[in-house]
Amino acid sequence: MQIRLFVLVTGAALLMVMAMPGSAATPVGAQTIRTVTPTPVRQPDGAPRPTATPLSATARETERLLAAALERTAQIAIYQMDVTVRAAGVVAGARGTREEALIDFRGEYNGADYAFVLRAPDLERQGVDPTTGITAARAKGVTYAPGPLPIHGVTEPVWYDLGSDVPSFLAPPYRLDDMLRRLGNVLPLAEMARGRTETIDGRRCTAYQSGAAVAPAALGALGRPLVPPASTNASAPLDLNIQRGTVQLWLCDDGMLRRIQAVAAGNVRQQPSQVFSTTFRIDISNINGKVTIAAPAQVRTIQRTPEPIVAAQRAGPIRSLPGGGRIVGQVNVQDAVIIIERSADRRWYRVRAPAATGWVSVSLLSVPPTIARQVPVASS
Repeated sequence: MQIRLFVLVTGAALLMVMAMPGSAATPVGAQTIRTVTPTPVRQPDGAPRPTATPLSATARETERLLAAALERTAQIAIYQMDVTVRAAGVVAGARGTREEALIDFRGEYNGADYAFVLRAPDLERQGVDPTTGITAARAKGVTYAPGPLPIHGVTEPVWYDLGSDVPSFLAPPYRLDDMLRRLGNVLPLAEMARGRTETIDGRRCTAYQSGAAVAPAALGALGRPLVPPASTNASAPLDLNIQRGTVQLWLCDDGMLRRIQAVAAGNVRQQPSQVFSTTFRIDISNINGKVTIAAPAQVRTIQRTPEPIVAAQRAGPIRSLPGGGRIVGQVNVQDAVIIIERSADRRWYRVRAPAATGWVSVSLLSVPPTIARQVPVASS
């Protein structure tokens, strides 16, 4: 009896041991932990797409601050803005190797109203004296400007009421919202480094600056691209060697930008003697301050009639003066040109063409007699 009981107990114990996991009777396969290296996603050409490096906390904060400042400053409706561009070398748009002022602009804005003064050598192509420049104001939908200008009847140095429909050159070439949005599209904000601090427009402002490689794209976004000379070998275009450059955003203690500057200098890599330099600077002030745009106290009203448009029948040069002066552009066959006035000897027309505004020989145009009789004679 005792032997039978011993056998039963022993058998039950063996069954329990066999049922336990991990026992020698029923070994469990060991789990192997494998480190899987993800395969980079391949681009359409088959090359692995580089994995983006995570931004540091400082870079993320810089990107956030500057993106917010660009957006906030772009929404300003009332402000003053100065734009200056200085350059040397044809790559940067200058006429020679000596530095010169290419843009000198001062504008005041209050919503849709504005007033500005612009001086630039390129104004000669628009038929405007570069030294005198363009002065214009728009208040309550009406544009005012002093003459003389390449517009019918605007011949004297007095203010004219030009109405609401005016040539595009009487609108400011720079607006803050447009400039900042284009600039924000090309700047690597997270890579910009914090620099020195100074007071601008009564605010404490800190400069954030980029590396030299960013400067050409920023200048292009601002409308002043660096253009290498044409290559004689189409299969080997010329490229630029940027030796010095930066883009600076001055962020102030109210979250607004007060100054933006893009600088670049270098040469043409294949032609080292082709050197260039340029500085594009924007100063913003009187943000949301008192900016009043009003009509001039005394204006001359003219009866503006539709400007006659004719087609060019021959190609030829556009000159700064009737019968002489510098060549400022070219009129091509079938170009639609607006006739502004004619010379006293009837041999030259002053026209606004697609390429430039200036004087062309009457032989280049096909002007019906009815239009020719209406064209005013230029004042001497």
